[in-house]
Amino acid sequence: MFSKFSVALLMVSAVLLLFAALLMPVYAGGQGDDLVDPAPPPPGLPANPYGAWFLPPELAGRTKLHDAGALWTTVFLKWSQVEASPGVYDWSYWDQVLTTLHDAGYEIVVTVLGNPSWAADTTCGPIREEALDDFATFMGKAAARYRESPRVRMWALYNEPDNSDAVEYGDLLGGCWGDANNPHAAPGAGGDAYANMLKHVYPAIKAANPDAYVAIGGLAYDYFTIDPGGGLFDPAFLEDVAKAGGADYFDFLNFHYYPWTADIHWEPEGANRYEWHLAFKGRWITTEVYNLTGQRKPIMITEVGETSHNKDYTPDYRRQIHVIYETFMHSRMIHAYPIIWFTAIDLEFSINYDGRYYGLLHLDGSPKPSYYAYKTLVEELKDATFVRPRDDLPARFEGYEFNDRGHTKTVLWMYPGHPQYPPPQPVDLSVSQKGGRMRIVRVKNWPKTDADTDIVSESYAVDGGEGDHDGWVNGKIRVMIDEDYQFFEDLSAPTYTPTPTPTHSPTPTMTPTPTLTPTPTATPVPRYLYLPTVLFRK
Repeated sequence: MFSKFSVALLMVSAVLLLFAALLMPVYAGGQGDDLVDPAPPPPGLPANPYGAWFLPPELAGRTKLHDAGALWTTVFLKWSQVEASPGVYDWSYWDQVLTTLHDAGYEIVVTVLGNPSWAADTTCGPIREEALDDFATFMGKAAARYRESPRVRMWALYNEPDNSDAVEYGDLLGGCWGDANNPHAAPGAGGDAYANMLKHVYPAIKAANPDAYVAIGGLAYDYFTIDPGGGLFDPAFLEDVAKAGGADYFDFLNFHYYPWTADIHWEPEGANRYEWHLAFKGRWITTEVYNLTGQRKPIMITEVGETSHNKDYTPDYRRQIHVIYETFMHSRMIHAYPIIWFTAIDLEFSINYDGRYYGLLHLDGSPKPSYYAYKTLVEELKDATFVRPRDDLPARFEGYEFNDRGHTKTVLWMYPGHPQYPPPQPVDLSVSQKGGRMRIVRVKNWPKTDADTDIVSESYAVDGGEGDHDGWVNGKIRVMIDEDYQFFEDLSAPTYTPTPTPTHSPTPTMTPTPTLTPTPTATPVPRYLYLPTVLFRK
């Protein structure tokens, strides 16, 4: 059944990254200072970048996640399911799936995969040269069919195409264009073959829908074949795609991120809390393409997730909530658009397979505490523009500043790695006028059980009055920061009704939001080195 295929397909990094020794790619410069930021997304897209993943055909959880503010989702469309015989098309299944999502209010990233046997030797990898035009024709028809209603703005090609094992994992992952001298590689695999496919397909999509965007298939870019113990993913795949001219034929870089490799792969020596994990991975991949092509691409993240339970099936919502907040803040800092949480609802397959609960909802559709943490973040920031990381604050804090339609909105928490964590510590936050007022939304960091869902509270503070811990009317409100996640909104110059019932009236005083994008230089960033560090995940 297709649904079983999809579930297996999307247990991507979640299953495979736990099996073997992993090695940390260490940035040669140590700090990551000269990595370039991804480009901002193109204009004209909705402000809200947040999404969640659903399993067709049921698409369970779509209503609750839409209620939580999720706008984006991603699904996998199998070429072989639509065009089982050359030139004979049956779109009925996908008409139903995409219309259901469109009618539910979602923007959709469609990843195309699943080669028919008449076009390729594998379902997951290179297409025979004589069939590339057939694939381009198929993609043109798909882009034209879903140009308006249901509308698909974004197309990606194969899931984790940097996988180099077509024999054991190709059908599971949905992509196997990687080579890496793996004896299980698909015939003709390599980044150059993938680039050649893009050269055929990209013009066909653009001709059918000039407003559509094409993304490279979501890269694992982890668990490499050269890691001790033997990984799956081709470390040279992206480089080979770029060298073969493939970067001219996709609009977005696309990758996946799961945090269990963060301390192994994505913590460069000397980096601070704003320079590692998802942010470092996104900047690293961006810089690799920039060094080779001079092109600074925007990025999307079609899978990011964390389990809500330990392997003994006990809840660990603190971990899942932390990953939601850290990865979503990092994604905004590096302009990722969209960022899609894996998954909306628990998958029975993943629970039975390795005890992993990735959903924001339980199997029965009831919300977890992490659902409310996600909902609060999305509701608070879906209309906001990122301004800066609060790296001006002491190292014991982690914070991010946004502009929400003219209001400064700051997200703060106690940085878990600091020795003073978690006793509350003071921070002075400015308000736009003396005696001003601030709205505070708190998300509880550590819900204990499935039933502990009352984790969000709202309060107000006044400069020199209630909630101001310094007691002075001085244009600053002193707040106490602890392990909980808190949103602080300056209400001193109100231009709209605060969340949860915002209006969308623009403010005449809004100024352009600065970005963190450095001026690119032509100096190549050295490739990382592999150190003999082995960590077996349990």
